[in-house]
Amino acid sequence: MKPQNNKRFGAAVLLLILLFTLSACSHRQSESSLPESSPPVSTGQEETVQPETPDAAVKEAILYIGTRDSGFTEYPMTYEGTLTPEILIAGIADLTGWDMTLAENVTTGKGGMSVYFADSSALFTGPPDPQNEEFFMFSADQLAQTILDSTQKTLQMGFTGEGGDPDALDIYYYMEGEKPLELPDIGREWPLDQPYVWW
Repeated sequence: MKPQNNKRFGAAVLLLILLFTLSACSHRQSESSLPESSPPVSTGQEETVQPETPDAAVKEAILYIGTRDSGFTEYPMTYEGTLTPEILIAGIADLTGWDMTLAENVTTGKGGMSVYFADSSALFTGPPDPQNEEFFMFSADQLAQTILDSTQKTLQMGFTGEGGDPDALDIYYYMEGEKPLELPDIGREWPLDQPYVWW
């Protein structure tokens, strides 16, 4: 081989080695420029799961159906978000089939809770037809006492802190327009300034 060809061959080899070295360095530099916390690349489609906030979790509350005279049966119900009196009252309606429509939201204060039943509620219109067999009411008197006692007990148990006395939470009942609750068909009424007690 001629010396000139030797020089060309050597230069070509050096050039190939130089190109290979530069390519390897460039590859290493691009890898090191990735942030350490980068997630691994996935070839499949993955669904991003957002962590649930405490308010979005499904929770359980207890509904109490019955009367203070005959006792109460406990029924668990699930709900999401923050527990409110309206959620519990709607739970009683869903469970029993009774119309528990409220004229306005329940108000809470130092004196207790005030519940405003709408004119369309079962207190004034009677039980549904047909009735739910498990919660069959034989009279307007029985229906009224069961609705009022069940609502009172459920709210007291649902909103009394641990170690507190549920009976110390007074429940007041009203009709639409913040009028005192009157049930003339069964001869019963409750003054505005007195907490509910069935008598």
